[in-house]
Amino acid sequence: MKDTEKVLDICRRIERVLQRDWGGSGDGLRQKLGSTQYVVPADLDKRIRYLHGLQKKASKDARFKLKSSEDFLSKGEQVIKELALARNTAKRRMLPWLRELALRYRIILAVAAVVLVAALVGAYLFIFQPEPPPPPPVPTPAPKRVPKPAPKPAAAPAPVAAPAPVAKASAPVPAPAASAPATPASATAVVEPAPGPAGITVHIETPPEVVVIIKRAEVVQGASGRDEIAVIIDVQNMGYPTLKRITFDAWLYDTSGAKPLPIILASAADATPWHAFLRQAIARGQSAEVRLNYSATSKWSSDQAIALVSSGRYQIRLKAVSLTDDSNKSLPM
Repeated sequence: MKDTEKVLDICRRIERVLQRDWGGSGDGLRQKLGSTQYVVPADLDKRIRYLHGLQKKASKDARFKLKSSEDFLSKGEQVIKELALARNTAKRRMLPWLRELALRYRIILAVAAVVLVAALVGAYLFIFQPEPPPPPPVPTPAPKRVPKPAPKPAAAPAPVAAPAPVAKASAPVPAPAASAPATPASATAVVEPAPGPAGITVHIETPPEVVVIIKRAEVVQGASGRDEIAVIIDVQNMGYPTLKRITFDAWLYDTSGAKPLPIILASAADATPWHAFLRQAIARGQSAEVRLNYSATSKWSSDQAIALVSSGRYQIRLKAVSLTDDSNKSLPM
């Protein structure tokens, strides 16, 4: 077999693997590599692009010659083998996944787009339609002048009455006593948010750029030897370049009665925030398992909270209040 045929054969086999296992499409090795639905590792991507360069040279140069045919064949077989193994751990690309969803639901999306455009046009016409001109003013008739009445003759003077006896001055009426000053109003109590929907044990509120999937909540032994409450979640970063830490405000409710009873409040003096410390920053599109540990400085509230979680009649409500990236900078929420 000539060197040109060896190069073309290896490249054709790589194209078949990319199309079969990686979801690649298009013509030629370069297009199939760029259109794969999964992320090819950087080192493997670099070697495949090098083989594509050899493929172009071999196709154009009739006198193409390899330095070592055996070394080329061994490296090509190694690339094919690694490419098949890497598919098991490769992550799916967002863009091909969205394109696949768009193709699958193209009719629904087309109808939704038409409805949206019609709604926007209707809103535009409703908002910007010209106002009708005001009606012309109706002329009011001038009021008629009423003639003045004739003056009446003066009446006879009335007889002067005798002076009445002077009455004794009555005792002065005491003024009412001034009312005592009103007591100052008490400070307004902090209104804590209500628990989440009924039937939910752990309710977490995060920005839409972060997708949180609840796995379980349990009582674990902390680093200090005391029991702590832990909530295990899967965090998927959908919108931030990097994400390192999430801080939550926490509320714990007792649901054993007819009405949820708050046990731990985010504004209480003995409450500390729930922190999610990731071992490494997760880039956009990646996910990681996170363990949220909670402890309180007050032994009474900590023991009561742990006993409540152990009984299973509880609800935990967490609300994300801050996010930090890999450089310890705050992320917009």
